[in-house]
Amino acid sequence: MRPTWVSVDLSAVAHNVAALRRSVGDTELCAVVKADGYGHGAPAVAAAAVEAGATWLAVALVEEAAELRTAGVSAPVLVLSEPRPDEMAEVVALGGVRPTLYTDPGIDAFAAAVAASGVRDVPVHLKVDTGMHRVGVHVDAAVAAARHVLDAGLRLEGVFSHCSIADEPWDPFTDRQVERFDAVLADLSAAGIEPPVVHLANTAATLTRPDTHRSLVRVGIGVYGVSPGPAVDDACRTLGLCQAMTVRSEVTHLQVIGPGEGVGYGHRWVSGHTTRLATVPMGYADGLARAWGLGGEALIGGRRRPLRGVVSMDALVVEVDDDVALGDEVVLLGRQGDDEIGAAEVADAIGLIPWEVLCSLSARPPRRYPQAPTTGG
Repeated sequence: MRPTWVSVDLSAVAHNVAALRRSVGDTELCAVVKADGYGHGAPAVAAAAVEAGATWLAVALVEEAAELRTAGVSAPVLVLSEPRPDEMAEVVALGGVRPTLYTDPGIDAFAAAVAASGVRDVPVHLKVDTGMHRVGVHVDAAVAAARHVLDAGLRLEGVFSHCSIADEPWDPFTDRQVERFDAVLADLSAAGIEPPVVHLANTAATLTRPDTHRSLVRVGIGVYGVSPGPAVDDACRTLGLCQAMTVRSEVTHLQVIGPGEGVGYGHRWVSGHTTRLATVPMGYADGLARAWGLGGEALIGGRRRPLRGVVSMDALVVEVDDDVALGDEVVLLGRQGDDEIGAAEVADAIGLIPWEVLCSLSARPPRRYPQAPTTGG
């Protein structure tokens, strides 16, 4: 078996969730586990998060919610986008899965699926677009949409929006989003509509904007111990958030090349002197960006070593010294010894964002869990 895998420390996930949960007082915490738990493995992360105090889970797709239910995770799950009409019946059948609704056809389709099922008192959440302009009902149409939900025989359990720039606390747009969201809530209240679950904050807002906490916060990247941006780093350190993912492989080949020799496709790196190189069996088919080889580093023997040449489909190359031997462990992301390569550091080095670094890892390297959760959540 290829000596390449992704190690996920579920005790770190639990620690992060517990720390975040304590930081928001009586506010509930929703752990976002979409995109296979940001590449960490959604069922395992969800179970660990619930055990540590998360009372809600969120996903992007109906099939992601179904995966959690199949794995035995029973906590309430919010699907963050409006399901397709042909998915509505599945959402009802899954039980405890809340759809996000924001269009009249979507509301009608879900109401029809509920009526056909015979299930009563089915909760839904209404998404309001406060300025990110991806999806959601316009703020001026929110009351009408809420009335539509209720008139269709559904229970309006929640209303929410999403902060688009909370990772830059100096930007005043978050203030405008809060004002728009509060105006919607006031309009709903004036109409006699007061959903019990109200949520706006993502990880950055959870850490920097207490005024966005409301009854629930939705934490994504913070669950995995990664900061959403430099302006939030101090808050993450204060809580002691720990990166949960380590990407591991080992040295499978060693060679020495002379000066003027190129490495990898296109010879994007050329040696200026006699150089010892180690080959590592992991590449872009595993989710490593090709550019990782032009700005990234690896930990071998507790020391940082530079990658050389672009990453290939199945391999990458690291410049090493004589202290490196065949079979030595290679860490591309995570901790080895006293040093750690963080997702944000990698992202900065190769022109990505931390979310891409985590979510781009493919299913080819298996996920391993040194500490599995004790319950399904």
